[in-house]
Amino acid sequence: MQPKELLQQTQSPQVAFHRFILLHRKHKTDLFCFFEGSDSQYYFPRINNYNENNHTIVCGNKKSVLESYEIIKKKYPIYKTVFFIDSDFDDPIQKKDLYVTFGYSIENFYCTVDVLSRILKNEFFLKISDKEYLDAINTFNKRQQEFHDATSLFNLWYYSAKLKARNNSTIVKACLNDIFIKEFIQFKFDSITWNYTLNDIKIKFPEAIDISEEDLNANRTDFYSKDPVFRFRGKYQFEFMLKFINYLINDANNAKTILKKKTKFKIDTAIALSQLSQYAETTKCLKDFLNICA
Repeated sequence: MQPKELLQQTQSPQVAFHRFILLHRKHKTDLFCFFEGSDSQYYFPRINNYNENNHTIVCGNKKSVLESYEIIKKKYPIYKTVFFIDSDFDDPIQKKDLYVTFGYSIENFYCTVDVLSRILKNEFFLKISDKEYLDAINTFNKRQQEFHDATSLFNLWYYSAKLKARNNSTIVKACLNDIFIKEFIQFKFDSITWNYTLNDIKIKFPEAIDISEEDLNANRTDFYSKDPVFRFRGKYQFEFMLKFINYLINDANNAKTILKKKTKFKIDTAIALSQLSQYAETTKCLKDFLNICA
């Protein structure tokens, strides 16, 4: 059995259900929280503000969380259970004790200019009146806009593909990585540029459901009705955020183009969701959900 298959088995709805059974035998009045993958790294400190007696149960992916919901809510409706999923580009889901992100995924909540502001103040020890702070914020706004411009077509294509697949009761057949396609974009921090077309996307994903220019045009208005920070695929947004923070760290310690003082601050990509969780956004809808359900 391949490692990926083993991981899928350990994060299946059946395994999540078994963990829940073992836990609730000794902690019947506690709160049981079911997550996709590593999402608990974002949610845990926020849940803890409302209920410290909570237990994390990782289900693996969105489908597994929803399957766990159906199993557990049917068999154990009286226990305190809450479930968390990303909205992605899927149809809205509304169920009792189920939280769906306002943005594409939790990663989007790490990528606003306010998040960068908190990091600059608390990790780089800058004041909002400092020239370095203002220059960093200004540079971030420019580069993030360029990043949104660079990834806009791909996000619209993927959004259109997900919608068309749902409408035709099929699947997209495009497996996306956590980082944006390298040959489509050039990351430099005096500018971010891109050079790809719809045809390039089709060549990159030859098995994917076919999306035409007409499909893209039909979806533009709805797709761009939400701020790109929250609309666009979260893992790509987070990739940009980490690159920008690392650029600032390197600038502080070497080039000193924007930041003049050295820093000991470091980002560990493997634990970045945990490391930066305290600075991430907490939406009103999440606060309201936890206030009621936790």
